[in-house]
Amino acid sequence: MRLFYLFTLVMSTTLFTQCSQTVEQGPGDHRYREGVEKMRYNNPDLLVDLDVGFKSVPMPMDFDGDGDLDLLVSASGSYVESGVHYFENISGNVDMPVYRQGDRMSSDRFRLGHDGKYFAVSEVEGKIHVLTPDRVNESLKMYESVPENVFWKNTTLSIPPRGYVEGTGNNTWKMIDFDGDDLYDLVCGLSANTGNYLLFFKNVGSNEDPKYNDPETILMENGEILGKELYLEVPLADYDNDGDLDYVAIMPFAQIMYFQNKGNRQQHRFTTGRKLTYEGEDIQMYTRYGNATKLRAVDLDGDGYIDIIAGDEEGKVSFIKNTGKVIDGMPQFMQPRFLQQKAKYLDLGALVAPRVFDWDNDGYDDIVTGNGAGDILFVKNLGGAIPRWDRPQMLEVDGQPLRIIPTEALPNTEDPHWGYTTLDVGDWDGDDVPDLLVNEHNGNIVFVKNNGSRSQADLVAPVPIEVEWEGQPQKPAWTPGVSQGNELLAPWRTSPYMMDFNGDDLMDLVMLDYQGYLVVYPRFKEDGMLKLGHPQRDFVDPSGQPILLNQRINSSHGRLKITFADWDGDGLEDLVFSSKPAVDWMKNVGRKDGKIVLQYMGRVVSRTMMGHTDGPVVSDFNRDGILDLLVGTETGVVYYWERSSEAQTTTMTTVGKQEAAKYPYFKR
Repeated sequence: MRLFYLFTLVMSTTLFTQCSQTVEQGPGDHRYREGVEKMRYNNPDLLVDLDVGFKSVPMPMDFDGDGDLDLLVSASGSYVESGVHYFENISGNVDMPVYRQGDRMSSDRFRLGHDGKYFAVSEVEGKIHVLTPDRVNESLKMYESVPENVFWKNTTLSIPPRGYVEGTGNNTWKMIDFDGDDLYDLVCGLSANTGNYLLFFKNVGSNEDPKYNDPETILMENGEILGKELYLEVPLADYDNDGDLDYVAIMPFAQIMYFQNKGNRQQHRFTTGRKLTYEGEDIQMYTRYGNATKLRAVDLDGDGYIDIIAGDEEGKVSFIKNTGKVIDGMPQFMQPRFLQQKAKYLDLGALVAPRVFDWDNDGYDDIVTGNGAGDILFVKNLGGAIPRWDRPQMLEVDGQPLRIIPTEALPNTEDPHWGYTTLDVGDWDGDDVPDLLVNEHNGNIVFVKNNGSRSQADLVAPVPIEVEWEGQPQKPAWTPGVSQGNELLAPWRTSPYMMDFNGDDLMDLVMLDYQGYLVVYPRFKEDGMLKLGHPQRDFVDPSGQPILLNQRINSSHGRLKITFADWDGDGLEDLVFSSKPAVDWMKNVGRKDGKIVLQYMGRVVSRTMMGHTDGPVVSDFNRDGILDLLVGTETGVVYYWERSSEAQTTTMTTVGKQEAAKYPYFKR
């Protein structure tokens, strides 16, 4: 198998540490929550990465009129958190501004412009407008003077019919005086069937009554189309401080290409693009998915130099500071740093699938999780029946943050960007120290051994796990991953689960097999070595049929997150799993012929919290002996349901125990 482990330094802002003080549980520290709620940090002085949820589109502006730059951010990829969120700048124009936690200021479905992906700010004669394409009406909409009107006042701009290129999809627009004649023109960065283009619509009317010519494709000085193979938006600005407009665009692997203007404001001469670097290293966005990276030009810290801020797939916003230095025609930007906000709700990165485990052996259950960026995060529980949480930190291998990203690209894509790590925590090798099993994005299951102690982890580099197959290795019919020999290649985006299935004191592996059935890979010892056996379909329904959790094919296979726990308090471990709309469960009704029989009970939670599947686990943070529910979502937000009774197995009924569903269990 090709190597696919990437150990990378976290941006400097993720190294912030916070003083913590354990909060002991007190008799008045307990409350039962009203249904499913977002899990709060309960740590008001804590700073964490600014995060809007999923696929952030930043709109910098002085929204509250106090003289510093705030942020409006569109959460463009989420079903639940969609809309525009307001982050108030509470530190002023400083090198690294700090923001208040975000509040959604628009309606739930405020998702114009291809699901809210293409909002961009234009400053015109002191007014701040926001332009976005309206995909319903095939028009260009301008929200006028947004700080004053808060998106209530909008007009439709008159542009030439089909005023760009046939077959267009993504398109971002900006009003700017492109040619230096004091009239505000339109510039559009778009993708089309024939390539990507930066288009200039010259204003031949007035600023009060604009009229736009048909678009001109912006070329480089060598006559070639500027940025045809890149992701183009509209961050035109004077980055090198020489009086004209330069340009930057994002590359497939989320690096930044710079196009210097060697001409002037009236006559542009864009050079061939060069990658931005800092001190010999490429400027590299943390989240590698270039197509979801949104670059915006703004002097964020008020030092007179145009910086770059960038939204990404994880929902975070990065600050790429312009130092003001220019070397060989290249402005010098610092490496991206995540902007910071006051902590409110736990947000652990897109596509989070948590596990609950006392990782540092202090008596409090923590959260260990993967996410869409490939991070392996530890969130320390500082104590209390309603837990107080510390800042998420990455687990490390040899002093470097552990991050797992595959090197294989997805079919028909240029950039291998997703980590999407789903994991389990437990003593995999029988040495009484917790290890990690991780399913990386493409389905390769790896073992991260812990050579440390219960209270101080010492993780080593991940290695693939192998199966003693009966015949040829079983592999999904569709998978972006590769494996060699007996390595286990499972359905992608599915969670592994460690369980002593047969009571032999050896930890077995439970997860979906190559066809979507719930199986156990039994462990056994041979010549003193622990080995993993051929998968057995040892989970059945009451009729004796194997449990098929996902019968879908191609990229829709896999995607399931599972956990086992005694959900109804009868002493047997039940199956709690991701479903649609949210979380389902199957009651363990005992064993038959050595197989576990699972009876489908229906929904645990019916509230939609997802687009992708959610990641449910159980917890008992308040230590009342009743298992509660924790759910990770695609936005990174973690939801929590604190139950008052073991009889309360679902949020859907209020009277009596939940009866078995009269309909078949959901197969994704």
